Amino acid sequence: MAQRGPHPTLLLVLLATCLALASGETRYEKFLRQHVDYPRTAAPDTRTYCNQMMQRRGMTSPVCKFTNTFVHASAASITTICGPGGAPAGGNLRDSTASFALTTCRLQGGSQRPPCNYNGGTSTQRIRIACDGGLPVHYDRAI
Repeated sequence: MAQRGPHPTLLLVLLATCLALASGETRYEKFLRQHVDYPRTAAPDTRTYCNQMMQRRGMTSPVCKFTNTFVHASAASITTICGPGGAPAGGNLRDSTASFALTTCRLQGGSQRPPCNYNGGTSTQRIRIACDGGLPVHYDRAI
């Protein structure tokens, strides 16, 4: 009697599960990837910094992210905003009590199709983030 292989549907489900696990990141990990750069990556100017960082952090494909802010502080110091280092700002939003060094990158030109070209600006400001389970999961804005 010939042996039968696994059912094709089972193989597809297993493959889909493996791909999801391999490419998945938590909301906290996504926040870290998109918004935390500590210590600040060296670059000759903010334009070069933004073009390099946006590409390195995966925000230029398949489309160019319009704007993004990098916080130049440790993940631990940003996480304190979700506790005693922050104040409630409605819903799951929290305002930092401390100011942070920031670089905000903005897409130049009218198209969000690559190649992406960014200009940047630096500032030191308080920030508003969303927290979930005591961890930052979304950068809302500088305040």
